Amino acid sequence: MSGKREINGVFMIPFGLVAGFADGQEIRITEIAEHGFCFRTLDEIREVKRFRICFYDGFNGMKTGDQEKKSRDPYTEVEIHSFEMEVRVEDGLGIPVYVYSVFVEQEKYRECAGKLILWYDRFVRLKLECEDGELAMALTGYPAKKDEQFAENFIEQKKEWFGEGEDRARQEKRNTGSYCCGDFTESKRNDFEDRARLETRIENQSGMRENCIAAGDFELEEYKEYKEQERKNIEVAVELDRPELYERYLSMKFRDFMDWYWNVNGAKELGKRMPVPDRIYVGNAFCHLLFPEKRQLFEILKKAESEGLAVTVTFSYLREFMLKPVEKLLDELEEWCRNRETFLEIAANDWGLLELLRERKEWKEEKEALVPCMGTLLNKRKKDPRMGYKQGETGYFRENSLNAEFYRTYLRDTFGIRRYEWESCGYRQEFPEGKNSIHVPFYQTNTSQYCTLYAACKNGERGKQELPESCPGYCREKVFLYPKHLKMVGRYNSLFALDESAVSGMADTEGWKEKRIDRIVVNLL
Repeated sequence: MSGKREINGVFMIPFGLVAGFADGQEIRITEIAEHGFCFRTLDEIREVKRFRICFYDGFNGMKTGDQEKKSRDPYTEVEIHSFEMEVRVEDGLGIPVYVYSVFVEQEKYRECAGKLILWYDRFVRLKLECEDGELAMALTGYPAKKDEQFAENFIEQKKEWFGEGEDRARQEKRNTGSYCCGDFTESKRNDFEDRARLETRIENQSGMRENCIAAGDFELEEYKEYKEQERKNIEVAVELDRPELYERYLSMKFRDFMDWYWNVNGAKELGKRMPVPDRIYVGNAFCHLLFPEKRQLFEILKKAESEGLAVTVTFSYLREFMLKPVEKLLDELEEWCRNRETFLEIAANDWGLLELLRERKEWKEEKEALVPCMGTLLNKRKKDPRMGYKQGETGYFRENSLNAEFYRTYLRDTFGIRRYEWESCGYRQEFPEGKNSIHVPFYQTNTSQYCTLYAACKNGERGKQELPESCPGYCREKVFLYPKHLKMVGRYNSLFALDESAVSGMADTEGWKEKRIDRIVVNLL
């Protein structure tokens, strides 16, 4: 049977925008118009009693006239009982394919199909003619115009994030002198394809740190405030994740170090509300080149022991050439623990490292000296500072794999994992039972071994990437700045975003406990 009429509609609209069912069987709609649609099958369908077509109607930001969908469910379903259907057979590379044309007079179908085609046409035109930011603004209400607003530098950005104010920033400038921008042209720094700007960070500033101390920023009364704070039944830790922090920690008493840490990051007032940490994390979860030298690591361990601080050693991903050196280091860390009848937590961000720890545990019957934790890179979930502009249901993001009891059981029985490292990532999370550490106030969104910052500094373009085998440490002085409203920064070989709610609620230990968090880990980047 051959149909004489044609649909003459829009071809191959994405499945997420329109889905169809014939008597409960899912069909792929290949063409759609206001008066009907086409679909095809490999097996002939002789009779259909009804069709069900699901139209995406969630273009909240795209308006035409007064039409706007504001429903929790972004789909509109239409059941079709009255229709005419014609079929033709086409050659599908030697296989017969049945192509059906369905003609519909139903007014509800015409309305939904016409609206979808209108939205889709506008989407295609925007995609072809506009910048990505304009497209996002049209679709979701994303404030694309704010993409042109950058902070002057990373220090000023932190002052804004942590609420220290302009007066504090001006005082810092008086102590440090002028701010130096990187050797990149204005056009490079305004490259909106990247939505990022390179800037030089004053982080090698021993002068800055000494000037701050000389200016009287650290008073005895502040130490008293720390001591007088009521200790909650929750552990507080601080991350030492780069060489400058390793060196600074080794050169100062811990309370002096913490005062300097809050102050240099523009978060002095925030620091006053926080208990003094009783644990340090040593190492970088994202870049193995920022891990401390062996001598430096053991000096940190020794100092932490003398100050009564617990230690978690953080390892990043493992490349093949790192396996033997890491194995040797694990031997030495284990020996260090045995000699002191203690243990160290190992935050693992690579399944290979967990396997090394598991094998070690199997052939040694002694008491566990190196206790594995599931690092943030292994504890994956959807994270993005633009999540607030997402259309549709977001409640499913609250949980991830660790909310499944069988998965936690597998991790415990296979690798001995009983602690999980989480990030506060800007929306509500449902934490499982067990030992949960929350890293605040930043969360990682992207990490690459082929560091874009290294590429930009060494080769002049972030797209000219190569594997850094011996890095001079560009991240000591440079970061990528992003539009202020995104609250993002390109730090090390990664992208991070700020969770504002974590800044305001960081010191709320009782609130964290109610969420099943027993450890707060602070990292102000």
